[in-house]
Amino acid sequence: MSKRTKIILLAVLVVLILLSAAYLYYMLSMQKRTAERDAAITRATQQAQLTEVSQADKWVWGDNSIFWVIQGKNAAGEEEYVWLKYKEDGTPAEGQNSVFTLPLAGTVIRDDMTVRFKAELPEAKPLRILPGIYASQYVWQIFYQQGDMKYYRFYSMKDGAAVGKTVELPDWK
Repeated sequence: MSKRTKIILLAVLVVLILLSAAYLYYMLSMQKRTAERDAAITRATQQAQLTEVSQADKWVWGDNSIFWVIQGKNAAGEEEYVWLKYKEDGTPAEGQNSVFTLPLAGTVIRDDMTVRFKAELPEAKPLRILPGIYASQYVWQIFYQQGDMKYYRFYSMKDGAAVGKTVELPDWK
């Protein structure tokens, strides 16, 4: 083998090692989150009798407002949202207020909320849309950027109306 071939093979080997290390780091850092998500899906299928899961989102808005929101189908084939309340330490909350369900029918779905938001604030760039509970209502939380500032805005899942005030995040620059 020529010296040039050896250098090329060594460079390829170094790149493969670096890519493998980056992948391993990512998988290890996401392991707890993935396990928490899988446990929430299992809990939703058991306690809310979901037979199929299409979406799982974690909602955190303060210490006493931590939920996994699972979207899926029940045994009757109807789509619904399931809110599973969690404690600060990541363990499921127990009791009668620990699991909430809301049928998808009659609500504003994520895609429709995105369209409504873009029509309302065309210059804003939505960064994330999550279902949650805010001001004792089922809501869509939209995290968005407008200019150099970032905001949270909440909309009712029932009719898409704004809930509460827009929360402006401080500029951390």
